Amino acid sequence: MSAKIPQNVTIEDKLVGPLTLKQFLYLLGGGAVIFIAYQYYTRAYLYFIEFLAITVVVGFFVLAMAFLKINGRPFGVFLLSLFKFVMAPRIRTWSKEPRRHVKAIRVRGEDIKTTKEEIAERRSPGEFKTQIEKLANILDTGGKMNENDADAITTQVAHIDAPVIEPEQSLGVEDVLEDVE
Repeated sequence: MSAKIPQNVTIEDKLVGPLTLKQFLYLLGGGAVIFIAYQYYTRAYLYFIEFLAITVVVGFFVLAMAFLKINGRPFGVFLLSLFKFVMAPRIRTWSKEPRRHVKAIRVRGEDIKTTKEEIAERRSPGEFKTQIEKLANILDTGGKMNENDADAITTQVAHIDAPVIEPEQSLGVEDVLEDVE
């Protein structure tokens, strides 16, 4: 026995003719506001220009709320996003001090281990073969790792000359590339 799978479940149902319930309620509310403005106009509480202004503004707003979509999103969601944007602070502050001093690592070509050398260093066949597998295991276990896998966060470099850069000292391009030549 096969069951039918519903399609287009994100589309709202049409309840009143070609209108959804939300569209119908928007139009009903807007019509009520315009009707009340008309009643005020007929009793001479409003001038015709005032009645016409209320009708145009409310009519435009109601039609936009019911039918207008901006970038595939309803106009109400657009207005909410616009309000959040206007109310959010736009001032960013910049701190002149560096966050912390970073060690510069200079790596020469002969310092990099090959994958074969790295695999040969492993003690038992049950261990991970590469650094990537260790890091993947750490991520899969949510950051909990065995003491044997603690070296997974290190690089594949055999030895590193890492001087600490002082705030007034900085490396230029020539300093970094001097070992390459």
